[in-house]
Amino acid sequence: MTLSRTRALLSLLLTIAVVSGCKDNPTIAEACVAGPKAGNPVIIVGGTFSPAIANELFLGNAIQAEGHTHCVLELKGAEELGDLPGTMNILISAGALKLFVDEVLEWSGATAVDLVGHSQGALAARAYIKDFGGAAHVGKMVSLSGPNAGVDSIPLLDFFIGPVLGAFGVDCEEVAPCVQMQIGSEFITNLNAGDMTPGDVEYFAFYTNNDELVWYWDEGPFGIPFVNYDNAKLGPGATNIEIGQMCPFRIVGHLGMIADPVPIHMTLDALAGRSISVPFFTCWLPPVII
Repeated sequence: MTLSRTRALLSLLLTIAVVSGCKDNPTIAEACVAGPKAGNPVIIVGGTFSPAIANELFLGNAIQAEGHTHCVLELKGAEELGDLPGTMNILISAGALKLFVDEVLEWSGATAVDLVGHSQGALAARAYIKDFGGAAHVGKMVSLSGPNAGVDSIPLLDFFIGPVLGAFGVDCEEVAPCVQMQIGSEFITNLNAGDMTPGDVEYFAFYTNNDELVWYWDEGPFGIPFVNYDNAKLGPGATNIEIGQMCPFRIVGHLGMIADPVPIHMTLDALAGRSISVPFFTCWLPPVII
């Protein structure tokens, strides 16, 4: 996408966000913690319904303990849906991320950031890289259970029904991300068109075969249906690792990807440029199965 088209899209989305009552981005003081280690600041982009504290509690604190400067950014929420993070159009969250990255770069003096996106946050981060000029400002992109190829409508509707569809009396079609994250949606098709891993960004996709949200029905031998979780992968241009490849028999759920010590260790390895390798004893720590 050209610079002029990027600016036009950003301007349009910000206008929509303002009209829709979208809350401002947090300030640097509210969202960021400076660390002693040189290198790219790390921005955690939270998932659907996920407040900043949920991403800071385990994942953010682990990144801080490694010495990285890090920030946490919630997805944008629709005012009519209680400002729940991740209830506005994903492209609006991607546009907000672009503005936030610009502020972080100016504040830190760095020339690039590393992104860690959980769930829908991974899609917003990828949209920023592809459609908002982010490829020039991102070194590494880590997807934690990102629905990168879309999600089957069954788990998606189940996920939204409790906190949003039921509580606010709306249909899936009235909540933009509920439509956008579905397999075959216009958003997913455009996001994955051409190359799932554009630019010189180093991509990682970590996922779990016990995910309650990111899965779909596939067809095996003799037409036997089975649940497949490879929709969290980012294609051949990324390092794609399922949790069981590091720790066989470990059960980690969708929310556990930002709380369990195994995906957190994998994320720290990726950010540090180390080979992804989880110590044996870490595999036997109590898992976060939710």
